[in-house]
Amino acid sequence: MAIDPGKVMNRVWVCDGQGLVTEPSSMPVSRAGIGDLESTVTSQVAGHDALVIAIEATGSLHRAWASELERLHPGSVRLFAPSETKAARTQLGSGRFKTDDRDCAALTGRA
Repeated sequence: MAIDPGKVMNRVWVCDGQGLVTEPSSMPVSRAGIGDLESTVTSQVAGHDALVIAIEATGSLHRAWASELERLHPGSVRLFAPSETKAARTQLGSGRFKTDDRDCAALTGRA
């Protein structure tokens, strides 16, 4: 799973080793967003290998979700600096063009 944090909405990609298992979505940064994410994890990721949650560490924007997801899924959260995300975007051929979806694609490659 890859999460690109935002001020109001977080962009979320849920993937397995083969690709996306759901359409990319934007979820509110509120408690309701965590609930939506947990519902997706329960329905889509159950039965797969160990859960890995890649989150771009963007100052205070990522902290609430990272903390809660680590509590719910101990040892699953991996934080990546924005420079690591940019480097991964560059390897994918889209280093100069930042979008939430490109960041999530880059994070899935790092996780």
